[in-house]
Amino acid sequence: MNKKNTGRNYCCFACDKSFDELDLLRSHITTDHKEGDDYVICPICTSPTRDLITHYRSRHIGETIPQGSQTRALIIRDIKKKGISNKLTTKFKQGNFYSEKNKCNIFFRSGLELKFIKHLEKNPKVKKYKAESLQIEYFFNGGNHNYIPDILIEYTDGKIELWEIKPKSQVKWDKNIAKWKAANIYCKKRNWEFIVMTENALKTLK
Repeated sequence: MNKKNTGRNYCCFACDKSFDELDLLRSHITTDHKEGDDYVICPICTSPTRDLITHYRSRHIGETIPQGSQTRALIIRDIKKKGISNKLTTKFKQGNFYSEKNKCNIFFRSGLELKFIKHLEKNPKVKKYKAESLQIEYFFNGGNHNYIPDILIEYTDGKIELWEIKPKSQVKWDKNIAKWKAANIYCKKRNWEFIVMTENALKTLK
């Protein structure tokens, strides 16, 4: 006997794809989207959400969000809906940059990421680079999560660096510190270097 279709659809808040089952939606979000930019994880039930404060008010009444947690995902379409000025939306712009060095499109999630990508493209010491090419498991608030660093870089001398690009205002977030601790361990095992790049680092590269 065929399973009865309830007709209910679960819609992804990041890309609007629909799913017949809630578990399929959760799997899609955590696999196809980037934590922090597209969703945040609830530290209690580990559900992906775009707004942790609203999630707590409806699902975990009376509980307190851990200090240092990112409470809202940086979803581009939400910023545009609010009618925020063009100056601000350019800070969060996303898209594809065609890399002659890699012969493919490199996806970027912010204007800051794009600036670093352009630097890598022009740097003769950089052999090739990849965006969001691996994921690292990290532990935070009692559970394991997956972290996807921004860029993996291979230099002409064989050196490999893994970069996370973040505004300096976010470097002290507890969740980011947990991610980067796991990334450092991951890189040391492979003789790579893990680097957090902020807008200050961009000035030194120039």
